[in-house]
Order: sequence, then C-alpha cells, then structure tokens
Amino acid sequence: MRRGCIAIGETECSICKNNIEHGNRYLLIENEDDEESKQRICINCCLDKNYAAYVVEKGEKVLSFFPSDDLSE
Repeated sequence: MRRGCIAIGETECSICKNNIEHGNRYLLIENEDDEESKQRICINCCLDKNYAAYVVEKGEKVLSFFPSDDLSE
C-alpha cells in the first residue's frame, strides 16, 4: 500500500539515506503481508523513480504521489 505522509520527526529515506526533515512530505510503501518492510521515500527519489509527478489541478501545479496516466507538466 502507498501513502503520502508528512514527517513529524526526522526520518531517513530508504533509497538515498538522506534525512527527511520535520514537515517535509514523503511516500510510505508497505507490504500488507510484512509489517517490517516499510520504505520511506523522499520527494527527490520519488520523482526519480516515477512514484510521484507534478500535475495541474484547478489551474495549479501540485506534487502528487498518485498521478494518473495523463501527466501534465
């Protein structure tokens, strides 16, 4: 399951190992079968891995962790 989250404390990105500071957004990916395997991924890594994209909603460009197939930039 994927969830877009906001850090409430310092957290480490599972991919690049950089800190995700308090108040920054990140993506949490977890398997329903295994509670131990949670990945916390920073915005930069999400954009690199195509887990997130900037989309236009209501005339405004916003970051979405759940982009549709029709990505607008």
